[in-house]
Amino acid sequence: MTLDEKLKARAQREDSPIPKGFDERMDALLHDLPEQVTPIKKRRAPRTAVCIGIAAAMVVGAAAAAPTVLEMARNAIGYFTQNSGSEYAEYQGKYEKYNAAVGMSDTNGDQTLTIDNLAVDDSYMLVFYTLKSKTPIELAGTDDEPQSWRTSWTAPTFFAQVNGKQLDTTGAIENEATMPDEYTLTGVHRIVLKEALPDQFDLLLYDSGSSDINDANFQFAMSVDKSTVAVETLTVEPKQDFTVDFSTEYDGQTFHMHYKPRIERVSISPFGSTITLSEQAEDPMTNFVLRDDKGNYLPVISNGSVGGGISRATNSFEFLGADLNTKSVTLIPCIGQYRLHEVKGALDSLPLTDDSTGGYTLESLDVGEHRAVATFSFHGPITESNAQFFLLNADGTELDADCYIDYAYDRENSLCITTIEYPDATPEQIAQLTSVCFWQPDDDLELLEDQAVTINLQ
Repeated sequence: MTLDEKLKARAQREDSPIPKGFDERMDALLHDLPEQVTPIKKRRAPRTAVCIGIAAAMVVGAAAAAPTVLEMARNAIGYFTQNSGSEYAEYQGKYEKYNAAVGMSDTNGDQTLTIDNLAVDDSYMLVFYTLKSKTPIELAGTDDEPQSWRTSWTAPTFFAQVNGKQLDTTGAIENEATMPDEYTLTGVHRIVLKEALPDQFDLLLYDSGSSDINDANFQFAMSVDKSTVAVETLTVEPKQDFTVDFSTEYDGQTFHMHYKPRIERVSISPFGSTITLSEQAEDPMTNFVLRDDKGNYLPVISNGSVGGGISRATNSFEFLGADLNTKSVTLIPCIGQYRLHEVKGALDSLPLTDDSTGGYTLESLDVGEHRAVATFSFHGPITESNAQFFLLNADGTELDADCYIDYAYDRENSLCITTIEYPDATPEQIAQLTSVCFWQPDDDLELLEDQAVTINLQ
């Protein structure tokens, strides 16, 4: 199964509608990829939450009781004790600084879901939870897929109402989970905030396959007071409209593109920095780069997007490299990047890169018995934050084993951490590995500097 086929199949199985034009855009992208990329092994496809626009019903039963008032304070988060390898473990101190200990539970059949902690800043809300079952938890996916992926696919997906209004949680679902035993699942759901939350608000969290609360498996009503801790953040809401116009050629045809996005907000916060755009379009503008006031390019994490049509679609994009001293961020629309080339070197010849204007540098590589972990830094303007690599034998052929690739980010140091798992590889195969290669973007990125927009933060 090719990469695009796997993405489409995964989206269909998870009841996430494929956006209009997805097939055509995927085929176009694959057309220009080097031939070696097309049959690449297996890669996780992030799920997408879609708000179906049904008016939420009033909460009934136990969840309708007077909500508990939660104050943000310095509270320990037990999740990291059980999952020290979490992508978010290095930020434990930040989450514990701005979180509330919740301890609320709801039961559905033989399963009980507990909200352990709730952490909030201007960019993200993180829900830490524990799911316990009287019978072994049945995992989504198939036995040949990594259990870490299957656990995340099985984990609860939270939707929310704030002061009775549906919170826009559309976009990629960032859900990390682990299983201490076959009856217990613990995890964290990272929800991007596309609008500012008030200092005090009523929050209704519910786990469901859609945003319709009538389908909820579990419900939790609470009141949150985040005024008790001053969050160190830099947030502006310019509500600035701008237009983007350009023409591009592909496969002998010329396409004229016209976009009318709005910059809703920019937030540099402890849990991550985000820029939020809205646009009334089925296929909104998403191809841009960011640059700070010092001329540094700020990598934008590839996190998917949603389109609208009748109503405005709002998308938030996380970016790396900014801090509270950043004076401005400039959004630069761009055309490309369309093509890739190979960068290759010995396993011990790191760091590894080339003279590309924008791309990646392989800083470190740890090749183990059943997994390899690579650390990439970024340089110059790029439109893809996921750096992909391959392990090679002396004759230049790839490791002949099923490989599963996943990405994480070191947000403090603006790094991409790419992990490849090869559970069925033999020690003899690993011993024959001599080199590594990765795909580097060509210098075909065209920055539309005359259509750039600068957002002042200070």
